[in-house]
Amino acid sequence: MDPREARRVLGVEPTAPWPDIRAAHRRAIRAVHPDVGGTAANAARVNRALEVLEAAAAAAPPPVAVDSAPPRPSPAPVSSHDVDRVFVVAEDPRGMLSRLVEAGHQVGEVVFVDPHAGLLEIVVGAPPGVGQLAVTVERPTGDETTISFTLDALGITPAPPIDTVVDALMAALGPP
Repeated sequence: MDPREARRVLGVEPTAPWPDIRAAHRRAIRAVHPDVGGTAANAARVNRALEVLEAAAAAAPPPVAVDSAPPRPSPAPVSSHDVDRVFVVAEDPRGMLSRLVEAGHQVGEVVFVDPHAGLLEIVVGAPPGVGQLAVTVERPTGDETTISFTLDALGITPAPPIDTVVDALMAALGPP
């Protein structure tokens, strides 16, 4: 899949900023995931589209400054505008993701895991206040693993507070 096809799969324009791409991925995965009547193949295609656009963004040359404004940073897999909580730990990302999946079963319903992309989604709360906790586990550099959390409301009332959900997940995680 090339970046043009990836943008088509996610329904974003070539000039879409990274937060819009990430939001489009979330909308698309919610629509095609097997847990909501979609297929594993369609969910994999949507996830692959995000991976292709991440790789393209990482390989893109830095923007050329046209005016006196400082250059914008390159997009990261999860934009700081899109993240509610972040932890940095000194643990292998795959091991951390595996532990988070186990802990996730204690705080909600694990609905999606992509070990290759370091993604985990957990439905938390009770109707009508249900939310989906998106967890991204990555090792950008060195020995530190970054864990990013975002909570989106799925019900007709607000989801549980992100701090409560993340604190419960981290407590269930226990020591390494």
